[in-house]
Formats: sequence, structure tokens, C-alpha cells
Amino acid sequence: MRISSRCEYGLRAMVYLAGQTGEAPVPLPEIASSEAIPTAFLERIFARLRDGGLVRATRGVSGGYRLAKGPAEISVADVIEAVEGPLCLVGCLPDGGACARSIGCASRQVWRRLDEVITEALTAITLSDLTMEAATR
Repeated sequence: MRISSRCEYGLRAMVYLAGQTGEAPVPLPEIASSEAIPTAFLERIFARLRDGGLVRATRGVSGGYRLAKGPAEISVADVIEAVEGPLCLVGCLPDGGACARSIGCASRQVWRRLDEVITEALTAITLSDLTMEAATR
């Protein structure tokens, strides 16, 4: 299992935003430069984060992005779901009808349990947790 660059970059950018103090929106080029993320790629990621209700955009010369909620209210799972879609390890989990073998399939139970543990862990970690952890390093 591998996390996409889109997820990695999205989470890094969100942690950066969470660490900013003040009310002024943060320009996308500042985030991109600080986190060494290509600006064009970050624009597409932020479109998904905005559509997912995690960031707000402000247009204009003083424009940029800010979190739509407090850092303690946004989990890592929220970020991943906004960027990639529903958390799911295999295709048969969200749609039991996707596979003719789903009923009585022993391996499906393994993936379901693992999916639940991963989702629980990612939901338990917030942007606030990550910014505090980064500050202590």
C-alpha cells in the first residue's frame, strides 16, 4: 500500500496552513515554496480541499487560503478523503456487490478489519496534533 503524492502534499500543505497564526489568507505560492510542492499541482489539490470544505479561498492581491475550520476539527482522514475520495483499501468494501465472491469471502473480512483500524487511526489525528508535534521537534 502506498499513499499518493497528492495525499502527502495535501497533508503537508494543510499542516502548514494550520501552523499559520493570524487571520490573513496564505498565498498558494508561499505554501508551495515552503513545502517544496509544485504550484500547479498544489492548485489542483487545493481545489479538492476547497470542494471538501476544508479550506476557504480569498481572491485578489491579498488572496490565498485559510482553514475552513479549526485545526483541531480537521483530521488526517478528512484531508485524505477530500484529496483522494473515500478511504478504502479494496474495491469490494464500499460496494459488496462489486465482487460475486463478497458474501462469505474470508479475505474481505481481513481488508474490512484493516480498513477500520486505519480509518480509526487517521480520524484520531488532527492538524492541531501534527502542528504541535512539529513545534516540539
